[in-house]
Amino acid sequence: MTEVNKQVYERVPLIDSKEEPPTFYVYALVLCVCISGFLFGYDTGIISGALQPLEMDFIMSTQQKEWIVGSTTFGAIFGGFFAGMPLIVCASIIFIMGSLLLALASSYITLISGRLVVGVGVGIASMITPVYITTMNTLIVTLGQVIAYIVNIIYADTRQGWRIMFGLGACPALIQLIMLPWMPESPRRMVARNDVVGARRVLKKIYPIAEDEVIEDEIRSIQKDVIESTKGKYSDFKQSQYARPLLIACILQAAQQLSGFNTAMYYAATILKMAGFRNHQDSTTVALIVAITNMVFTFIAVLIIDRVGRRRILILTMLSMIVCLIALGASFAIQQGGLIPRQEDCAAYTCARCVLDDRCDWSEDNIITLCLLLSLGAYVGSYALGLGYVPWVIQSEIFTLNLRGKANGIATAVNWTGNLIVSSTFLSTTNVLSAAGTFWLYATISLVLWIILVRILPETSGKSLEELSVLFTNSIN
Repeated sequence: MTEVNKQVYERVPLIDSKEEPPTFYVYALVLCVCISGFLFGYDTGIISGALQPLEMDFIMSTQQKEWIVGSTTFGAIFGGFFAGMPLIVCASIIFIMGSLLLALASSYITLISGRLVVGVGVGIASMITPVYITTMNTLIVTLGQVIAYIVNIIYADTRQGWRIMFGLGACPALIQLIMLPWMPESPRRMVARNDVVGARRVLKKIYPIAEDEVIEDEIRSIQKDVIESTKGKYSDFKQSQYARPLLIACILQAAQQLSGFNTAMYYAATILKMAGFRNHQDSTTVALIVAITNMVFTFIAVLIIDRVGRRRILILTMLSMIVCLIALGASFAIQQGGLIPRQEDCAAYTCARCVLDDRCDWSEDNIITLCLLLSLGAYVGSYALGLGYVPWVIQSEIFTLNLRGKANGIATAVNWTGNLIVSSTFLSTTNVLSAAGTFWLYATISLVLWIILVRILPETSGKSLEELSVLFTNSIN
């Protein structure tokens, strides 16, 4: 049976997983949905190893390279407005179209178009996947990024290998498209459309040995949730007990992106080239370590977050991130002789700043390179333990059902906007401020946001929404 816990306004399923083991149908459903999350990770991660080979076939300015990276995020902002099982079909088709456009691109405009199309698919996937799978979603995205990096390594030295890198993204989408005719809409969406019969049929397939009474209780709980979720208005956020959690969610999402982490994912091979790995195969191979670190520490975060606590793990790991960013910047500053921006002529360089400039000779220091790698790895691990996972968990706990959808939409918009700002300005910022200055800038922003979060972020573990609401109200008063 299921019951509605009025204190936390959340449905609590009482069907014991030990009594009701998952069926093959459930595994197939989860696999199908996981493909969307996988493609999210693959299509955002593949650009890391594809960017340098693209420069061999397309003459691009710094801004054009940034838009190749950022256009997927720009497309995702629009894709995020949509959701629902029929749109998983659309997302699959969009991923296939975008992958083929990229694989067959013969001009810069086609490349941008392909990345935008793929971005729309990413945006849809980012909204759909968490509806069906919650904890697994972040892990699946990081797995997609790891596979993308492996593909980058395989085709790093292949002539026009970037076409294969992009084109392979169509394969999982094609598999998903083939599976979808046998996959149902979510019971919640069916109930929202007044298709109670369909919802009952799907629940019976998911829980084949459940009694009819159990299924009916689940239907009634979903109906209560649907009714509750329609009561909220955007004007409710003017009230202090709702405004404060929204502010916290937006600051968390801003901190997640403005920490600069996605530069490590989107530009990993480029950063490692700056760090001393001149050969593309080498920089791409080492970049795989970054992706694996992200996945492993995300898995650890999932395991320990309830024991350690949301606030504690976030505050500690953000502080660790800031230290790592400072160390990363310092390593680049030592390697490059200070904060030296890009010069018009190679002769104007007085030190190893030329490692960023393809026109100049190459220089490297193995000790400094090792420091760079250790700093980068520790930074990525700290991010995955905290900012990479915790904001989504906290965001799901601090809003009542009637405002959760609207609040999540606003916070997610902040996330994508921050992502776009960072991904589309990284190369330009390194040219102006140098690599060291860029990472110190991210450290400064993170420090400011860390101070704010220390002051306003409560511990949400083990607290009901009513308790948090009182806490938010009393804090403001």
